[in-house]
Amino acid sequence: MGCKPSRRFSVRRLHTTMKKCANCGLDCSDETISCPACSTDTFVSATPQAFGHTISPAEARFWEQMTFRQFAIFIIRLQAIWFLFYAVDVATYLPSYFARLHETFASPDVRRAFVLALFRVLWHVAGAVVCIRYADRIVSWFVRDIIPKPPTISDDDKPAT
Repeated sequence: MGCKPSRRFSVRRLHTTMKKCANCGLDCSDETISCPACSTDTFVSATPQAFGHTISPAEARFWEQMTFRQFAIFIIRLQAIWFLFYAVDVATYLPSYFARLHETFASPDVRRAFVLALFRVLWHVAGAVVCIRYADRIVSWFVRDIIPKPPTISDDDKPAT
């Protein structure tokens, strides 16, 4: 029995019985003894029971319909949560800087630390906004150089009419 390569980002239906090559990741039928691509005989079960949980039919439909582009946009927007986490983390230090800033002889180092911490908070919030708002453009920018460009035909290469 043969294997079919995983070319699309999708989730198999719950009733499908397949196994995945542990070396190269090809989806193979359960009857396959060794992977035709890499000749290894080590397989990983791809059934939901092997992962220790099953998903609802509604969730399975969601993952079956999601394209790779939508998943990439989701991951970039998920990065925004990390930016906001770092902004909150740095913002927890601002009250201590602010308290020392009102002292009568506040040193330039305290002022500088306060300004840098405030800048880091604003920088992380701006990064989160950019990730949320422009995720589709960021994905397009990442794949721009991967997509082959059609060859351009110059005037010298055109056939004479």
